[in-house]
Amino acid sequence: MGYRPLQRPEEWLLPGLDSRGFLFGPSLAQELGLGCVLIRKGGKLPGPTVSTSYTLEYGKADLEIQTDALEPGQKVVVVDDLLATGGTMRAACELLGQLRVEVLECLSVVELTSLKGREKLGAVPFFSLLQYE
Repeated sequence: MGYRPLQRPEEWLLPGLDSRGFLFGPSLAQELGLGCVLIRKGGKLPGPTVSTSYTLEYGKADLEIQTDALEPGQKVVVVDDLLATGGTMRAACELLGQLRVEVLECLSVVELTSLKGREKLGAVPFFSLLQYE
């Protein structure tokens, strides 16, 4: 069974996560007739941004988004290629929360289930196309 959105997505935007989420986010957005915004690693975006730091298995990283990319109350579905430990996806959700954006769901192409990354997303629904132990 293919991906089915939670609601009608007329006004949704799809944030794609740096960097392989940039491959899937815009393609999915185009297919659905939606907009796509970028969530990048720190220091990569022009203009005013908001950022968050998070811990990786091997260190720390930063994510950022332009402050004017989304309006408070907008609905988004976060897109990435892979969910492993869930740290990057969780940080993206926290970053979007700073902009008072509603994260309807997170999705990835591949999920490494043995790493239990979806647990870090809390109550945010998560969908993956392929699951590997």
